[in-house]
Amino acid sequence: MSPKTRAYLEKLYQLLERMPEDERLDAIREIESHIAEGVAGGQSEDAILARLGDPRVLAKAYRSEYIMEKGPAKRSFANVMMMAGFYCSTGLLSIMIIPVLATIAYGFGFCAVIIFIAGFIRTLGIGVTWIHMSLGPGMEVPTEWSMVFSTIAGGIIGGIAYVSWRGLRLYMSFLSASYKKVLPGNRAM
Repeated sequence: MSPKTRAYLEKLYQLLERMPEDERLDAIREIESHIAEGVAGGQSEDAILARLGDPRVLAKAYRSEYIMEKGPAKRSFANVMMMAGFYCSTGLLSIMIIPVLATIAYGFGFCAVIIFIAGFIRTLGIGVTWIHMSLGPGMEVPTEWSMVFSTIAGGIIGGIAYVSWRGLRLYMSFLSASYKKVLPGNRAM
């Protein structure tokens, strides 16, 4: 193995620091095996390394695959944000789609909960005069209908949040499937 290949593998190992040690070693072994098979097939190490590309992109693909395949237990908020950052940094379309869908999903979800709570508080009428609900100018919702109104409005807004969240997950799954092609085991030699 050439010093250039060894340096590539060491860099890849360092970039995989957020993964468990056994997963890191599996990734390195997979790349070593890929390089060895290519060399045995008559390819130069330089050509194989060029085809593998930047170790940062390869490491991101391995981390993404690890998070997606290990299930919800590994999908912590930090891991999902790391994946979103990866996807946003890998394409112009992703830079626009992911933040928009995430903002709609989480923003509308938060608003749906607040609307429901406001309707509940207004219905109880615990001396709350600062919560106003209206259908338009001069069309105030009666206090006794606050819960019904907030449930309907919160349901609509919550539905928009859910559809955006599902769209975000589907888009990220699509990108994960696309980036798996970057991994050597999923590419044609």
